[in-house]
Amino acid sequence: MQISNSERWLELCQKQAQLIEELSEIFPERREQHKQLSDRWRQVADHLSHEEFEHMAKLK
Repeated sequence: MQISNSERWLELCQKQAQLIEELSEIFPERREQHKQLSDRWRQVADHLSHEEFEHMAKLK
C-alpha cells in the first residue's frame, strides 16, 4: 500500500467508526451493534497503521 493511500484509508476508517457510533443517537436500540461495527473499523485502522509502520521501518 502506498503511503499517501494508507493515510487516506486511516482517515476513512475513523470517519466510518464515528458515523456508525452517531447512528446510536437515532437508533439507540442498535447501540451494541453500532459499537461492534465501529470497533471493527478501528481495528482496520490499527492494522493499517501497523502495516505502515513496518513499511516505513523497511525503507530505513
